[in-house]
Parts: sequence; structure tokens; C-alpha cells
Amino acid sequence: MMTALWGDDQPASATASLHNHVARLRRDLGPEGGARLRTVGRGFQLQVAEGEVDCDAFTRHGDRAQEALRLEKWHEAEREAEAALSLWRGAPLAEVTSVAEHPRVAYLKERRLHTLECRFEALLRLGQLDGLSAELALLVAEHPLRESFHRQLMLVFDRTGRQAEALSQYQNLRSMLVDELGVEPGQAVQKAHQLILSGKSHSPSEEKAAPPTVGRPAQLPAAPMHFVGRAEDIEAIRSVLLGPRTHPAVAVISGMAGVGKTGLALHVARGLHDAFPDGQLFLNLHAATPGVSPLESCQAVAMLLHGMGVDPRLIPASSARASALLRSTLADKRVLLVLDDVSSVSQIRPSLPAGPGCAVLVTSRLPLATLDSGKHIRLGPLPPATSSLLLGKASGRSLTVDDSASVDRLVALCGGIPLALPITAARLASRESLTLEALSERLTALEGRLDHLELDDLSVRRSLAVAHEDLTSSGEQRDLDAAAALTRLGSLDLPEYSARLPAHLMDVSEVRADLALERLAEVALLDELPAGRYAPHDLVRDFARELAACHPARSHHSQLDERALKWYVRSAAACAEALRPGKPSARRSRADAAPVSPDGPSFRDSAEALSWADQEAENLIFLAGQQDGGRMGRQHTIELIEILSPYLHDRGLTQARRRLTHHAIRLARDSGNVEAESTALGSLAIAQYSDGHLNEALLLLEESSAMGTALDPIDQMLTLGNKAALLSSLGRSAEAQQTLAQCLSLRPDPVSDFHEAILLGHQGSVVEPIDARLAISYHLQSLDIATRIGAHALRLVALCNMGNAHLTLGEPEAALSRFAAGLAATATGATHWNAEREIHLGKARVLRLLGRLEAAQRTCEALLELTRQRSDTYATGLAEHEYGHILRDAGEVRAADRHWRSALRTLEGTDAPVLPELRRLVS
Repeated sequence: MMTALWGDDQPASATASLHNHVARLRRDLGPEGGARLRTVGRGFQLQVAEGEVDCDAFTRHGDRAQEALRLEKWHEAEREAEAALSLWRGAPLAEVTSVAEHPRVAYLKERRLHTLECRFEALLRLGQLDGLSAELALLVAEHPLRESFHRQLMLVFDRTGRQAEALSQYQNLRSMLVDELGVEPGQAVQKAHQLILSGKSHSPSEEKAAPPTVGRPAQLPAAPMHFVGRAEDIEAIRSVLLGPRTHPAVAVISGMAGVGKTGLALHVARGLHDAFPDGQLFLNLHAATPGVSPLESCQAVAMLLHGMGVDPRLIPASSARASALLRSTLADKRVLLVLDDVSSVSQIRPSLPAGPGCAVLVTSRLPLATLDSGKHIRLGPLPPATSSLLLGKASGRSLTVDDSASVDRLVALCGGIPLALPITAARLASRESLTLEALSERLTALEGRLDHLELDDLSVRRSLAVAHEDLTSSGEQRDLDAAAALTRLGSLDLPEYSARLPAHLMDVSEVRADLALERLAEVALLDELPAGRYAPHDLVRDFARELAACHPARSHHSQLDERALKWYVRSAAACAEALRPGKPSARRSRADAAPVSPDGPSFRDSAEALSWADQEAENLIFLAGQQDGGRMGRQHTIELIEILSPYLHDRGLTQARRRLTHHAIRLARDSGNVEAESTALGSLAIAQYSDGHLNEALLLLEESSAMGTALDPIDQMLTLGNKAALLSSLGRSAEAQQTLAQCLSLRPDPVSDFHEAILLGHQGSVVEPIDARLAISYHLQSLDIATRIGAHALRLVALCNMGNAHLTLGEPEAALSRFAAGLAATATGATHWNAEREIHLGKARVLRLLGRLEAAQRTCEALLELTRQRSDTYATGLAEHEYGHILRDAGEVRAADRHWRSALRTLEGTDAPVLPELRRLVS
């Protein structure tokens, strides 16, 4: 509103002045002024009754006048036209210079001229000519190219005995049109001229409106000068609009603010000029124009009819009849209609043609799902390469390879949004001294990025604000919830959302929260992801942060944020418990301290817990990785990282686990928390072991166990057990047995079933090189306990260890049985990535030894696919090594060599036991 009043150059007192204006208006409205003019969101809403707005009354009287004229009810036409014109008080919004050129202002001015024509036509028919010549002479001077006023003035002159002036008026008009435009006067004026010459200007037939003279409309604005990319979208739209059909072709382009919907539509439409020889109509329906109400459907129809050259006097006041006239006008023509910035299907349905020769190209932020269309394109951001090309073209700078890093950074900060990229390019073009690096630095500051994405009449913030303000002012609960949700999402600021978390943030039901998120996706303020989840674009995220920062209820929102985070951490803790059933809790965590939420998740089994964690992983990893602990603080962040460890380990997300564990170590050291540091070192050791860095893992375990007295005895026991198993893997059997003895000396009495199963597994791993049969008995005991307590991950580890022990004993059939049981367990939801990859690898090796090479090959290929999905390069190298053996046994020596060489490249730098063999094989 302040922009509308003062433009971009707003005085310092703008806010106070605006509120003073509002206060005066409330006083002028009387006792009910406060209730009628309400503050809504970031604006104001004025409640008006039917007939209270003079603009609406003017339009209503004007429509009635046109309808009466069409029905030849001359007195009624004159009366209604006079009533409409009596409401006129000069140019619309004359004091608001920022909207002087707005299409709505032009529309109202045009409606006034139509109404004047209607009044003069009725007075001519009624013979009431007093004073008309003076009025018409003034209008002719003001609008010299408006032929209808010339025609009416000619008739007034003739009927008041001034035939010479009438003929002179015609000659003056004709000379002007021929000299300036090279055209003759229209049919209506020429007919009036002939009637005057013949002395029959009083004939009733003359006074009826002339039939329309339809030219070839060419209303398309200029397409973007620097248009790049979108080749697939262009081809898809063209194929629909140009393809064979028995009905009008309709294509819809939807997407968020600034994503380039209008630019794409105009680019396509410009290329279809020859395919639609009867013209191209363009109509902006102003769904998202700041300060402008969307066009009503009847206004849209009238403007399209006017664009087709239909005399305004022939346009019915009835919306249905006007729509029918538009369909009739377009019925036998090939016209392309571009309907831009549509607010709803109902806004444009009356404007749609019926004949197969026409085509319609629609743009909207909404998906317009109920509109029958041959193609619906949900437009997304430009890919990085295309964005870089647009930035270079629009900035006019010769970008080199040396600039690629800075360009990539700028493109990422603009989020691939075609509105943001030209603004950035314009800043570079207008300031030669502004470097790419300097502009990148400005855009990197999250709190100020949108400030740098405003230039002249282009503004990412204003484009987004329109959509938000539409929600806040609609009055519908779903829209109000959506507006509130966007603010709340900006406060918590996570990567993505499902309904459950916003429900906690907004203190509403999940159903209401889900409807709010769905509505935000409809208006393109959120992107819809699989599994009922949503995420904002980075620039929408910036806008949401601004909304949250300036919201008057920030303190209350902070409390809701804290509540939501507690719910989140408790849910993650419940997930960890489901993945490790029977594991005793060593420490009281933030989740334990948080009040139990009645609608918090409870997981029936590990499969359900994994499903929840898979959906929430990005958010949980984001929260756990925040600098200096973020809003959760150091201690609670350390606890969250520990809570996430089972999930990250079981899913094989070793990179995330390694990064978060390093983060936990830093936080623990900064806060002097020795116990947390030791736990994190042990977790990092497991991550390093998973990546094949066995010696580094050993050093980390030694560092962790060296903290000794600072550790819980159970933690000391588990650390020593892991160290013993690792020493055994490195072939250091004597040290492994010694370390295992230390581990077992710390075994409490009684010991939990969970820990007993782990200790039995360690004993089996350490004894296997000496007595594999004894190792199997240890693993079998571990398996029985894990099965009894429902610890699926430990069960998977036991089956894997038993299979490998049988291989050591040269019992491939028994090994295959154990590996098959392990894979069957993974199919029912059990997961432990280290064990799972070892089971696949062991099964492939067994099948090869049994001569079942095709089955071995399929198993290896399945493992390679799993390792690539998890970016597990260590397991990929091990699988490539085994694949090479399978291929060699199948007689494919060259293929085997390729896989061995690939395995060697992948495993170099690790402590993989197969490295010496690989080096021999490729040499």
C-alpha cells in the first residue's frame, strides 16, 4: 500500500502517514469505522455493502445502459448512462501517481468513453440534441482517433441544420487518418457520411450500431530478450497447440513467482505467429499484480471481445451472453489466446473458445487442475548450466572459465529463478566495477538476499508477497492457516516438512496443517515432494524467514519451536529404541526430559521406525549439523547425533555419520564433555571401519578407551569389544584375545541380553581364526538372544558372522543357508548395512565356489547397485573384486581384469585385506 501511495521513494514518515490516513478514514466511516476497516495480515481490509463502491455502481449502470441501447430502449439507455457518468469525478486515482498507467485505470477510462458514446447514441435517437455539439467537439479534440465521436458529431451537425460543418467534420477526419495512418474512416463513419449526403441521416436504420469490423489482433507483448533453455517444455506446448484436434487446444504453465511462466508463454506464442493467421490475443488477468484486484470473468470476456474488434455497444451486459458472443466471434477463426496470471479456472472458463481452430495458453501460479488441458507444465527453476548462460547473456559480460566458480555460486544463490537472474545480471551490467565475487558475498547473507534481488520494477520479494497477502486477506480458514504456516516454517527453517511438525508449530490438528501445506503448494509457495512432504524454494525460504522475524508473536512462536524440537528429538529417540530393542539407556537425554507428547510417534517395529527416519532424515541431519549446536545447543545436539547413530549406521549413510560424528567431537571438546567425546570417537571409529580405514578406526578406539575413568563401565566394555574384533580383522590375533579379556573383565553381572548378544559376537569374531567351529557356537548363542529380544540388527550380524565362519571351515552349503536367512531378514525390514553388504558378498562368493556363476553374478550386481545408492565406495571395491573372480571363472578374462583394475583404484588408500591380491591380479 505504501508503494502504491509513494512509489519506491517512500518518505521516512510513510508508515506513520499511512496509519494517519487509515485513522481518518475510520472516523469518516462513522461509529462502525473500526469494525469495517480492519488490519489483516500486512494490509487492511474494508468491508463494504452492495452498492457502496462508486466504481461498482458506475460499471453496473454502464452495463445496463449498453443493454438498453442494444434493445433500443432509448430513454432507459440515456437514464442509465447519465447515472453512471454522474459518479465520475475526474481521472481515476489521479492523486496516486504510481498506478497512473495501470491497466485497471485504463479500463475505467475506456468504460467512461463507452458510456459517453452510449448516452450520445440514445440522445441522437431521441432527438435531444441541445448542447451535444459542444460536448462532442470537446471529446473529438481530446480523442481525435476515436471515430465514434466524429460520427456522432457529424450527425448532430446535420440534424441541427449544419450540414456543411458535418461534411467538413468528415473531411477533417478522413484527411487526418489518411495522412497519419494511411487508412480510410471505418464503415460506420462512411455510412453516416453517405446518409448525410443523401439527406437520410434521420433514417432509423442509421442509428443502429454498425456491425463489427474485425482486424487481425496482434496483442502479444515483447518476449524476453534473453530467453534460454526450456527446450522440452517448448516442444511439449507446441505439440499440443499445433497438433490435430477436434476441440480447442489448451496448455497450462504453472509455477512459483518469478519462475518464468509469462516469459515462456510469450516465447512460445511469438513462434506460433503463422499458425494462427487470425491473430493473437493477450490478456493479463492480474492474479498476482501488487495493488490490483484480479479481473472478473465478465471483464475478461469484454476485453477479449474488444480485442477482436467487436463494437462495445454490441457486447451484452449478461456474462453468459457475452461469453456466447465471444465463442461465436472465434468460432470459425484460428486465434491464439494467451491468458496470463490467472487466479482460478472460474476466472477464465467463460473466455475459452469452442472452435477447434483456436488455442489457449494459460499461465498461473495455481495448477488449475480442473481445467481441461492437453498439457499441464509445472515449471521449475532453471538448471545450473542454463542459469549460467542466462546470467552471461543478460549481464553482457564475457564470462570465462576462470569465472565459473563465482558464476556457479551466483546461480545457486538465485536458485535458478528467471526473475532473480536478470536482476542480478542487471546489477552486473550497470556497474562495471562490481565483481562477481562481491555480488556473491552480498547475496550470501541470508537476511539481506531479497534486498539485492530488487531493481526498478523487478522484485522477488514483491512477487512472493502478493501470494502471501492474498492468503492473509481471503478470509477462508484454509488460506489463513496456509499464511500462518509459511510464517511458522520460516521460524523453524528446516529443509522439508510433513503435516505432523507444522501441526506442533501452529498448535492445530494434523488435518488442518496438511490442508495448509497443500494450499501453499497450490499457490506455488511450497514444492510438493513424494510421501506427502513439502519444501520451500530457497528464495521462498528467505521470504518466510522475514515473515517470522517481523511477526508480533515471535516470543510465543519461539515456545512452539521449542515444543516442536522436543517432539522431534523424542521421536528420533523412539526410532533409535525401535532399531535397538533391549538396549539399556546409559544417559538421560533431552528426549527423556521432554514432556511426552500424546500424539508423538510410537513404532511397532524397526521397519516402521526406519520408514519414519527415512522421511525425516534430511531434517534430522540438518538439525544435528547446525553450527555450534544451533538453537538446540551443544549438549542436546551431541545427544541427537548419538541418537541418530543407529539409523545412520544401519542405512549405510557413512558420509553423514562421519560428518556428524566429527561435529559431535568438536562440540564435546568445546564444552569439555569427556564422556560425549569418547562416545563420539567410538562412533567415528565404526564409520572409519565401514569405509575400510581399519588402522584409523583402531587409533580412534584406542583414543576413546584411553579416557578410561571418564567413561561409563558399559561404554568401556563395548569400546574394548569393538577394538578386539577390529584387531582380529587386522590379523593381530594375540592382541585381539588380550583386548577381549579386558573387555570381558568389565562385564557386569547381570548383563543385559542386548549387551550379552554383542559380547558373544565379539568372542566369536576373535576366536574364528583359531577355532571357526567354536566361533559358530558363539554366534549361534548371539543369534538366539537377538531373535528372542527382537534385535533385528544383531540377528543380521550373527547370521553374517556364522556364514563367514562356515566359509572358513569350507562348508559352502551351510554358509549359503545362513546368508540366505540374512537376506530374508532384510526383506522383512531388518537392516544393518555392514552386515547386509557382507552377506551379499559372502553369498556371491559361495555361489561362485559352488559353480553357480549366473546366480553369483546376479548377487554381485545387486550388491553393486546397493553400494552405489549409498555412495559406499569401499563396498563397491570389494564387490568389484569378487565380480572379477566370477567373470574369470566364466571365461571372461578381459572383463574380469577391468573389474579388478576398477576395484584396485577404488580400494587404494584403504586397509582392505584384498589389496595385495588385487595388485598381483592386475600385474
